[in-house]
Amino acid sequence: MTDFFHSVEFYVLATLVAALIVGFLAKPSSRGEARQHLLAGELSNESNRSWSDTATTQPSISLRVRDDGAVVLTRHGVQGVSTSGAVSLAVTIIGFDVTIEERIVPGKDIDDPIDTATFVLDFFAPDRYHIKYNSSSTSSFVAATLLVRSGYEKTLPLNT
Repeated sequence: MTDFFHSVEFYVLATLVAALIVGFLAKPSSRGEARQHLLAGELSNESNRSWSDTATTQPSISLRVRDDGAVVLTRHGVQGVSTSGAVSLAVTIIGFDVTIEERIVPGKDIDDPIDTATFVLDFFAPDRYHIKYNSSSTSSFVAATLLVRSGYEKTLPLNT
């Protein structure tokens, strides 16, 4: 029996078992399945600007958590969009990672311009989330941490 522990077969089996254990320990944990929400924004013209005015508002997003736990996301500095247009978000949540893709439809030039879009995200549990906001139409983005706690507020400029 002691000859088995000194044989080539024993060392091959021991190496195989060690490789299986290392492979199991190195396996990343699953993040869960993806959930996606599509949201339409409520459009407004907070700065009361007209089409002839030059844009002075820095493109940014504001995050505010209401007392009921819903997150109000406000997109400031929207340009080239009228009241007949649309600003919408595709929100993808995987675990605690949130990716937000902004989609803009300009609308008709004869309608009044807008500069702000407001969204209510009422699907977060009270926790900490990693947010990545992308605006492909303006080639800008921002990444931040969101704490879903009553009274939390944060304003972030969009980077190009």
